Amino acid sequence: MQHRPALGTTAAALSALLALTACQASPEAGHPNTTPTSPPSSTAAASTPVDESKAAGDAAVAAYRRYIAVINAMTASGGTVVKDLPTVASGVELAVSQNQAETYRGEKIRTIGTVEILWAKAVKTGPATSQVTTASVQACYDTSKTQAVDSTGKSVREPGTPTRWLDNRDLQLVAGVWKVTKGKNQGASC
Repeated sequence: MQHRPALGTTAAALSALLALTACQASPEAGHPNTTPTSPPSSTAAASTPVDESKAAGDAAVAAYRRYIAVINAMTASGGTVVKDLPTVASGVELAVSQNQAETYRGEKIRTIGTVEILWAKAVKTGPATSQVTTASVQACYDTSKTQAVDSTGKSVREPGTPTRWLDNRDLQLVAGVWKVTKGKNQGASC
């Protein structure tokens, strides 16, 4: 009995390609006709690597937006609302976010207003040969409607601090959840 591997995304695409080429000529002696007897299922056609990459990119962008919302909540609380940090960040980024929260608590700083994400897009996903588990997101956000203040309500924003930022973040799929793992931002007119 011939062993046949389970059909995955690659096998489904290969089967479709074989079916197309089989229609172009009659099968030779000893080679079975590989033309399918029923149309391919819509799920096999919908699970192409491009679709998986786009879906992963969309999920990573949504995770980035959640990350920014959690950081907004943490900074608005003066660094006391930190329970959600591990749900949106991991590794280096989690450590950086926890250090930022500690600084806000120590210096009694909090923010008023929220960061506005002007746009965000996935710029890279990988690996391409299996389930996508990494992504890079680039975003532009605006901080002109936010203010960092001390315990007396006085602004602590340094003069000349940009209000538009180009943010580049790497994300990883950790136990089924997209989390920011590292990144950096820079003032930019994006």
